[in-house]
Amino acid sequence: MNRRSIFLHPFPYFFGIGIALLYMSLWPIAEWVTTKPVYAKYAAHDAPRIVNILRKGFLFPFGDYFSKNLRHMLVFPYWLILGFGLRAIYLWLKPYWKYVLATVVGALFLLYLFPGILMLFEGSRPSQAKGRVGNGSITYAKRLPYRGNNFTTYSFGGYLFGRTFVHDKVKATVLQAYQACEETASSTHFILGETGRKHGGAFLPHRTHQNGLSVDFMTPLLRKDRPYQRYHLFNLWGYAHEFDNKGKKRDLQIDYETMAIHLLAIKRAAKANGLGIQKVIFDPVLRPQLLATKVGKELRSLPFTKRRVIIRHDDHYHVDFKVLP
Repeated sequence: MNRRSIFLHPFPYFFGIGIALLYMSLWPIAEWVTTKPVYAKYAAHDAPRIVNILRKGFLFPFGDYFSKNLRHMLVFPYWLILGFGLRAIYLWLKPYWKYVLATVVGALFLLYLFPGILMLFEGSRPSQAKGRVGNGSITYAKRLPYRGNNFTTYSFGGYLFGRTFVHDKVKATVLQAYQACEETASSTHFILGETGRKHGGAFLPHRTHQNGLSVDFMTPLLRKDRPYQRYHLFNLWGYAHEFDNKGKKRDLQIDYETMAIHLLAIKRAAKANGLGIQKVIFDPVLRPQLLATKVGKELRSLPFTKRRVIIRHDDHYHVDFKVLP
């Protein structure tokens, strides 16, 4: 490998400049987004927080140790060094790229067929949630399965990148609820959303999900009165649906009956596993239709939020659990 080709090639310099420009543009982008009426109410609270977390992430894993001004100074040299490293790796692997590509594709295919492999190294120690859902962490978190008899995780990529870790009692609750729905909602294949990181902490773009006690469940949908599931990049894996005040979007309709059955199963499974339900977020405008279902009266005791939050929560419902004494 020619060392001069590492330092003389333009890639590392353009790479560093590009990342630095992206870093500096985060605040102007945030200011532009928060001028939109739908976000203006939350701009003062959320925009600085999100930008600060993202900028720290640009210097991972050292971002927390630098002041804001120091991060501004270091972002370009940091990514320039990474660019040199990427260039060196590329030159080193170039003669073997076919073998590297085949290995990566083979490993991904194996993990897709047997995703449970990633759960073999977790250990059996009980989980310990620390702090709050909006400011906390977790030790000994457990990864939820990628798929089950009647559910699939929203994204294989999200699963691989470790975005579905929870407290062990939450894991038991989620799986028991799905198991109960095999009989009570047998025609529905559920979609599990995001939960949290292995060690908790900030979990963008979510405000909470920090201590292993938060779970997103994608809203069951109907298309022409038949169960519908289609989650991909262009609808942000289900997080970008936008329903009207009746829960409809063209030929799609929220399946309130199945959603109510699932929430009731969660309520019962949580109690059986020593958990309480701290909060349920689902669009207040759509909630009356949920509570009007056959089992809706059994959900009235759930602690639903009273007002809309920055993310409407019509395409998914968010549940915060709490560990009971």
